[in-house]
Amino acid sequence: MTQIQKYPLAWRLLHWLMALMIFALIPIGITMAERAEHGIWGALTNTLYNWHKLIGFTVLLLMVVRVVMKVWLKGPAYPDTLPRHLQLAAHSLHHLLYVMLVLTPLLGWAGVTAYPALVTVAGYYLPAMPFVPVDEALANRLFAIHGAFAITLGVLIVGHIGAALKHLIDKDGLFRRML
Repeated sequence: MTQIQKYPLAWRLLHWLMALMIFALIPIGITMAERAEHGIWGALTNTLYNWHKLIGFTVLLLMVVRVVMKVWLKGPAYPDTLPRHLQLAAHSLHHLLYVMLVLTPLLGWAGVTAYPALVTVAGYYLPAMPFVPVDEALANRLFAIHGAFAITLGVLIVGHIGAALKHLIDKDGLFRRML
């Protein structure tokens, strides 16, 4: 088995923390959207929205940290045994994930600013996004785009997990880079 260099510990911890947060956001987002679509409003629906906003905004802030880390702390190189086309595919998927992990929460934040619905858990308010006017029609458009981006992000995540599992099954050592 080829010797594989791991990502720095801070990078690995941030990766897994964000993975847990995103895995929480998905069922919360689906459930709250389904409840809203069926006109089921109440304490549970509000709680789901509040947690979704707080976790989503936290993901956005952590993505800022992650981008800074990516610039300062270079990740380990792919091993020479990994074909060039797979290296390019992995590199492209990671960049798409980064873009979507910034744009998706940005659109959600813009939507709750335009609505406005900035309150989250325990009465904590998100800051309003600068230059976004209060406009319910705009908010609805932003939420629709946010939802489409979230689905796209979900597909990318499934691809990422699939590739990681393939590396785990292949026992090529790449899976261990992030453990």
